[in-house]
Amino acid sequence: MHESYGNYYATHQLAAHYDADYACRPDIPFYLALAQELQAQVVADIGAGTGLLCSRLVEQGHQAIGVEPQETMLALAKSQPYASDVTWIQGTAVDLEDACANLILMTGHVAQYFLDQSAWVDVLLQARRALRPGGHVAFEIRNAAVEEWREWADEAPRDVGWGTVRGEVLQDGDLITHVDRWNVGDRNWATSETLRFPSWDDVIDGIKDAGLHVALVWGGWDREGVGPASREWIFVLTATS
Repeated sequence: MHESYGNYYATHQLAAHYDADYACRPDIPFYLALAQELQAQVVADIGAGTGLLCSRLVEQGHQAIGVEPQETMLALAKSQPYASDVTWIQGTAVDLEDACANLILMTGHVAQYFLDQSAWVDVLLQARRALRPGGHVAFEIRNAAVEEWREWADEAPRDVGWGTVRGEVLQDGDLITHVDRWNVGDRNWATSETLRFPSWDDVIDGIKDAGLHVALVWGGWDREGVGPASREWIFVLTATS
C-alpha cells in the first residue's frame, strides 16, 4: 500500500515542539546581532516559522514583519511574546510591500526551500523589491559538499524527549528529501520534506541575476571565513546600483 506523507509544519502536534527542539539554534542570536549592527529599523523574516525571531526582534527594539505561508506555524507565531507588535503576513515574499524593510532575512535554511534556479532567483528578486534604499538581505545555506544530510538518517527510532522519530534520506541531484516517521504515545505520523543543496556557483549566479551583490559572506556562525569544510555559507547582500 502506498504510504502518504504529511507536512511537518502543518501538523500542530509536531510543529508545537519546534522551538524547544531547536532551543540552541545559532542563527537566532546571529541575526539579532546583525540587525543591531546594521541598525535596521524594519526587519522582514521570509518563512518566519514559529515567529521566535520576529518576537525577539521586537523585544530588541526593531519593527518586525513575519511572512509565513503555513497556517499552523503562523498560529504558533501569534502566541509568541510581543506577537501583537509584529506585522504578520500569511503568504510568501511576493506579499511583501515594495521598499518595506531595511533588512530582509531567510533563516532556518529557508533559502533551501526554493527547489530550482528559477525559484531561487524569484525569491531574491522579491527580496530586492521589498528592500529600502541601503538595505540588506541575509540568509544561510548549507554547504552541499559537506553532505550534512547524511546525518539525518536513523538506523533505529531516535528519542526526541516527547516521542521518537526515525529519518530516511533520499537524494535526487541537488535535491534531498527526508522522510521522518514520528511516534508520540499511540499516535504516528509520516512527514516528508525536500530541500535543495545548491552549488556555490548556483547561489552566486542567482544573487547576480536578481540584481544583488555579496557584501559579506562567512563560513559559520562565528564569522569564520568560507572554506571547503564550512558547514554553512552565510550571506549578507546589498542591491546593485
